[in-house]
Amino acid sequence: MTDKYAVYRLTQEAYDQLRLVADENPESYLDPEIDFAEILRERSVSDPFEETSVTTDRPIALNPVGEGEIPNRADIQALEFYRSFQGMSPSKATDERLWAWTTHFRLHAYSLKRWRRPSNINLRNYVRSHWFNSGSTDALWRHNTASRTWWIAHTAIKAARGSGGAFTAEEALTLFANTAVFYHIPMYFNFTREPTVLAEVVRAILYEAEGISAEKGMYAMLRELNLMGGTQILPLLSRELLRDRIVDNVERLMSDPNMVSDRSKIRNRTPFRSLSLGAGVQSTVLALMAERGDYGLPKPDVAIFADTGWEPPSVYEHLDWLQEQLSFEVVRVSAGNIKDNILKGTSPDGNNYLGIPAFLINADGSTALAARQCTTKYKVRPINRYLRTRLGFSPGRRAPKHIQVEIWLGISADEVLRQKQSRHEWATNRYPLIELGFSRSQLLKWFTEHYPGRYLPRSSCIGCPYRTDGEWKWLKVQDPKSFEEAQFIDRALREVPIVRNAIARKGSAFLHKSRIPLADVDFDDATDYDSYMAEECEGLCGI
Repeated sequence: MTDKYAVYRLTQEAYDQLRLVADENPESYLDPEIDFAEILRERSVSDPFEETSVTTDRPIALNPVGEGEIPNRADIQALEFYRSFQGMSPSKATDERLWAWTTHFRLHAYSLKRWRRPSNINLRNYVRSHWFNSGSTDALWRHNTASRTWWIAHTAIKAARGSGGAFTAEEALTLFANTAVFYHIPMYFNFTREPTVLAEVVRAILYEAEGISAEKGMYAMLRELNLMGGTQILPLLSRELLRDRIVDNVERLMSDPNMVSDRSKIRNRTPFRSLSLGAGVQSTVLALMAERGDYGLPKPDVAIFADTGWEPPSVYEHLDWLQEQLSFEVVRVSAGNIKDNILKGTSPDGNNYLGIPAFLINADGSTALAARQCTTKYKVRPINRYLRTRLGFSPGRRAPKHIQVEIWLGISADEVLRQKQSRHEWATNRYPLIELGFSRSQLLKWFTEHYPGRYLPRSSCIGCPYRTDGEWKWLKVQDPKSFEEAQFIDRALREVPIVRNAIARKGSAFLHKSRIPLADVDFDDATDYDSYMAEECEGLCGI
C-alpha cells in the first residue's frame, strides 16, 4: 500500500506573520536553510498548521535547478508534481495558505534556485510574488512556486483532454514551459477556461502559429477571439467551426510581420530571391533551370557573381554567355582583385593578412593550414553588401522584418555537407539542387542535353589551394598562362617579404598540398576530379 503524506495549510495567524517577515526582513528569505517554524515560534505562533483533506503519495519535492540549466525545470516537472497529489481539485488549488505552507516548508530552497531574483526586481516584491500570492486567490496560477507548478500542469492536462488526442499533456506543458507567455495570456481570458476552446488555442500554437510573437501575436490572437464572442459564443461552436475560426485568425496574424517573432515564418510573403552565381557547373545549371521554369523553379530576382578578379578567362567568357541566356538580372560585385591584394600583402579591408588557405611549413618543421577568410571577404561580404543596399537596409541597422531574402546556393546533392544556415536574420539559405536531388554528374548530363557542344568551366580562383591534382593538370594543359600566374603567386608566398610576412612570417607557404613549389609538382598521373571544395565553409566557391 502506498504511503500517504499529509498536506497542511498555514493558519491565518502564521500566514500573516510570515508576510510580515517578508516585508520587514526579506533578506532572510534568501537563506536556503531558514527555519520558518522557528521564526513562527519566536513570534509566539505556537500552532501554525491546519490539516487539509489533501495528501501526496510521496514527499513534496522538486529537483533543483543546477547552474547553467534552463530555468523552467519546475514547469517540466509539473506533471509528476501534479499527479502526486490526492484529493486536490481546482477549488482547493485556490487555497493560498496551503500553497504557502508547501512553498515555505517543502520547496523553499528549491524556489531560490527556480526563481533567481533579477537584479532590477525589488527584493520585497520578489519574495511576496513567489512565496505568497500578490493578488487575489484566483491568480495563484501565476504566483507562488508550488501553486504555479500545479496550475500549469492542470492547464496542460485540461488542454490535452479537450484536444481529442491532437496533442499530449507533455506537449502542451513543453510549450508552456519554453514560452511562459503561451500559458499566461490564455489564463487572462475567461473563454479559454472551457476545455475545447483551450485545446484548440493550444493546438493552433503548436501547429499553425509557429514563430508567432509570444507577446504581441499571442495577445492579438486571443483578443480577436474574444471579440468574436468570447464566453458567450465560442464554447457553443462545434470543434470544426471553432478550429476554422482560430486558424483563419492565426493566418491573418502570421501574415503580419509585427505579430511574428521569427521572420522566416511570416506567411503570404514572396521573398526576394538572390542566386549566388559562381558561374561553375552547379550555379550555371540552376540558373538555366530557373530560366526555363524546369522542376517548378521560379526565376530569381537577381543573380550575383562575386568577382575575385582572378578567375580563369574561361569562367569570364562563360559568364558573358550565360548572362545572354538569362532574362533575369545578373549583377557583378567585387571587393577587389585577390591576386593584386596577395602581392600587396593585404586583405580587402586593409589588414596585413591574406586569409587564403595556403599549406604551411612552420619554422619548427610542423605543418599547418593557413586560416581561410577569402570566401568571406571576397564573396560573402560583397554579396551581402549589395543585397542590403539593393533592399534599402541602413548600414549597421537591423533589416525591416517584412523583408526576407532567399539566397539560392548551387550546391548539389553529392555535396550536401556544404549546406550552412545563414548567419543573418534577414536571409535564408536555400539549396534547390539538393531539394531536387541532383548530383553534379546529373547536372552535367542535363546541361549536355540542352546545350550540346557547350563547355562548362569549373569556377574557382586560378591559385586556389583547394584545387585537386586533376584540376591543376587541366589548368596547366588547357590554360598555361593562368598556370604561370599561379606559379608566380606560389613563389611570391615565400620569396616576396611583404607577402611572406602576411601569411607565414617564420615559415613557408605553398599553393599545393604537397608543400613543394607548384612548378616542381608532377601532374602527369593526375586523374582525380573530386570536389575540392568539400571544406569550403561558406558554400560560395566552386559552384
